[in-house]
Amino acid sequence: MILLAMLLVASCVLVLRAARPERATDVVLSPNWQANAWYSLEDHDSIALCELPASARYRVVIGCLSDSTEECTVRLRLIPSADRLPRSQPTAIPVQASGTTSAPRSVHENTGGLMPPRSPSQLGTTREFFLHVTDGDLDDPKQYARITARSMACGHRVRVFLDQQLREGEVSPSRIEELVQSLEADVIPRIESQFGPLQDVDQDGRFAVVLTPWLSRLQGGRTSIGGMVRSSDFRVDVPPPLGNRGDMLFLNSALPGAAALRDLLSHEVAHAACISQRLKNQHGQLSEEEDWLSEALAHMAEPGWSNLDHRLAAFLEEPSRYPLVVPDYYRAGLWRNPGCRGATFLFTRWCTDRHDPNLVRQLVESPASGTRNLEQATGRTFADLFREWTLSLASGDELAAPDLRAVLDRLGSRGVRPTPFSGDANHEQTLRVRGTAFTVVELPLASSESQTLRIVGDSTARWQFSICRILDDSPSDQDQIPLVLNRRN
Repeated sequence: MILLAMLLVASCVLVLRAARPERATDVVLSPNWQANAWYSLEDHDSIALCELPASARYRVVIGCLSDSTEECTVRLRLIPSADRLPRSQPTAIPVQASGTTSAPRSVHENTGGLMPPRSPSQLGTTREFFLHVTDGDLDDPKQYARITARSMACGHRVRVFLDQQLREGEVSPSRIEELVQSLEADVIPRIESQFGPLQDVDQDGRFAVVLTPWLSRLQGGRTSIGGMVRSSDFRVDVPPPLGNRGDMLFLNSALPGAAALRDLLSHEVAHAACISQRLKNQHGQLSEEEDWLSEALAHMAEPGWSNLDHRLAAFLEEPSRYPLVVPDYYRAGLWRNPGCRGATFLFTRWCTDRHDPNLVRQLVESPASGTRNLEQATGRTFADLFREWTLSLASGDELAAPDLRAVLDRLGSRGVRPTPFSGDANHEQTLRVRGTAFTVVELPLASSESQTLRIVGDSTARWQFSICRILDDSPSDQDQIPLVLNRRN
């Protein structure tokens, strides 16, 4: 009886195995796949096959929506269309542009959690500040330098402190006066009109500026920066040396020329204003914005290009290397990475140009952060915004604005640099793209016969791609490109 039961089970298994199909390729054709539309390549081992008419040039824009810490690979190959696998039902998967509705957002009124007012006698002529100067842990007090600085100038809104390690006359009184004048007459009023008022965290009536040579030798002497605003300094619940409990910025004592100084001050005061708007009502706590969006907003406040031009050039030269969404630049090893900063500025500028002109203020005042903040303010998903932005950059539309075009011409940049295509029927071209970055590949098809582009990407990398025909001067009727989407289940 037992033997009979075992035979019955074995026969059922054989029947099930016979009924189960082999892992054959399920090829799906979409004859109406539109040029400039977006398609996903998200499924495990999914393969896209795109038929490209002959004697034309095409631009492939491939974006990766995975985490910025990941570097993903995508492989391209051109094969003769006659060698392609058979076609079947038209069920391609276009990525639809879908908006998100945002709930009403509350705006913090920053009125509570501040330190008691200081009297002039408490301020004194000198004051101690603390600055993180090594590569060590930001939470380790041993990684901070103590700066003793004396008050050198005091205006209606600004007090300037000078690090006592500087020799007398190393920063001239005229430059300090210029600094106060620039902040009070131009920078602070302009930034407050864009971002909202600065908080007087220590209640001394003035925004502190600390001139120090330490900014020329951070991270053990390897890094030099022009200025720095730290959110920890604005928090009254963070004790020294981790914070300074005051509204302030650190400025390199080697001051740049007037135009560059104006850009630098605008950037740093914008950081201070953004932090001010995010101070919660109680206990001086802070709802932090993610680094990538915080830096973008600060760059948006700069009136000139001295702090941006080299960053734009780095990003456009190799966009696949520079992730857009990086919540913490320092911990990701991307602090002051020029390409990442160029990416976030161009993306936020594009969002502002195509949505509410008050978008910057909405982002600053929102208690949300990162992509969630952006989605609430625009009513669009981040994935949609990212795809449209990459296509705008790849086509050159985003870079055609007169101010941007003038900067790129001065730098000798033609815009996004495409990756040369080297794949053919005999071998694949492998491309590496960071999460929330993209790459552009141009395909010159000299053959008189149509060819098929085969795209294979890492699983879970959340690839999105679009193919655009590069039109010549003469009109073209090739406005549609058929797509084959191949899944292996």
